[in-house]
Amino acid sequence: MRRVGEPSMTRLQDEAGYNFNGGAVALSSERKQYTIDQALEKLGFGRYQMKMICVLGFFGVADALEIMLLSVLSPVLRCEWGLTEWDVAAVSTVVFAGMLVFGPIWGKMSDRFGRWPTLWIVMFLMGWFGILTSFSPTYNWLLFLRMLVGGAAVGTGQSFILFAEMLPPKHRGKMLVLTQLFWASGSFILIAAAAIIIPNFGWRWLMIFTAVLSWVSLCFFKMVPESPRFLLGKGRHEKALALLQSIAKVNKTTLPDGHLIMPALQEQGKIADMFSPHYLRLTLQLFVIWFCMTFGYYGVVLSSTEIVQQAPICDISGNVVSEHTSLAVKECGCRQLTSDDYVTLIVGTLGEFGSLIINVVLMDVIGRKWTFIVNLVACATFVLLLNVCTTRFILSIFILCARMFMSAIGNAIYIYTSEVYPTTFRAVGLGVCSSFARIGSMISPFVAQVLMAHSVPGALGVYAAVMILTAINCLFLPIETKGRNLPDIAIFH
Repeated sequence: MRRVGEPSMTRLQDEAGYNFNGGAVALSSERKQYTIDQALEKLGFGRYQMKMICVLGFFGVADALEIMLLSVLSPVLRCEWGLTEWDVAAVSTVVFAGMLVFGPIWGKMSDRFGRWPTLWIVMFLMGWFGILTSFSPTYNWLLFLRMLVGGAAVGTGQSFILFAEMLPPKHRGKMLVLTQLFWASGSFILIAAAAIIIPNFGWRWLMIFTAVLSWVSLCFFKMVPESPRFLLGKGRHEKALALLQSIAKVNKTTLPDGHLIMPALQEQGKIADMFSPHYLRLTLQLFVIWFCMTFGYYGVVLSSTEIVQQAPICDISGNVVSEHTSLAVKECGCRQLTSDDYVTLIVGTLGEFGSLIINVVLMDVIGRKWTFIVNLVACATFVLLLNVCTTRFILSIFILCARMFMSAIGNAIYIYTSEVYPTTFRAVGLGVCSSFARIGSMISPFVAQVLMAHSVPGALGVYAAVMILTAINCLFLPIETKGRNLPDIAIFH
């Protein structure tokens, strides 16, 4: 119901010089108008966006805690339940299987109902299933519940879209890169917490710790707005304008003169839109990059745990001084991580922070395409160097560098995908690409934890080869999004 003195939608449309008729927009050339990108550019990057990056970043911390749990869970489960290499790999694979199934569902929900309600449901379910996992009585129950955790965790990517849709084009690359800071922080916190909790209290308490943080994030949802692009795309002009005005107030700026143009209302985006003639080649090339990103990233993460358990330690001259000195061999024959191993893994997580510097420097200088290529080639190089018998310190540096360049690729592909698809099916596009990527992450544990048990050089060679082939694929990407406005309308010709 409209309050007294409040202008009606019809009046707003008349004053702005446009009206709606079957989804079409008729614009008056006599009045000043501005688009959502022009509005965001004028509003700039200020206190409002800083608040948003902190709030949405907490979701990234919670997501990282749940997913990176895989890197420290394998050794303890192998010992406690007497699991084989195939059983251990399956614990990681089911998480990514859940992501594969639920990724498109969250994307569809986000494009239909909004980024805000979808994120709330995702964070609640991730915490709920995480708590239930800590009470798993058997291996099969653990597999089932971890699959549900993965299905919820994949939806946290919608926070990335929400933030991208609120940034001006010239700031978008650098600011989206900074969101990696929170994933990196979550990875660091997880390894540090595992080093304390697992030896003293057990893995179940570590799971409770990670799950509770997902629920803590629900306390911040009152500070999270809906995307102004989503509101405009749904015809909710007044709410979108009110949100932009609130941003202007916090940032102490003003909106452009004139009236906010509402894009022509289109039919809700569908997965099929990604495979229309205009987007088909782009979509297929994105699938390749997303596959490599998850295959390589989780390969580096899981391989790090295996390598610190298996790799011999050499002196500075290359002479073997110890075989498996980092291993505490229990009576059952399994190998638990020691304090030295945790230190090596913590050093490796510092590479996540280094990826921030790489992308901030590269993405808005050489562009998205060449950022992919540089990171892929560099990561392949350091992955191959993990074959070298060296000191524990140098091994830690190799792991750090491999993880740094692979993390940079993951952050860059999220940004590129969010930029290259139009608003009408941006969330669907990110959800489908993210789900396809889970094929890579589902396969990766069997290379890192099964093949590596038989041949470390063979497993590392597979990862390096996939990275080089993907770098070649990136050379032929059809669109560079550096400095480009986010497209609102899909092109189907």
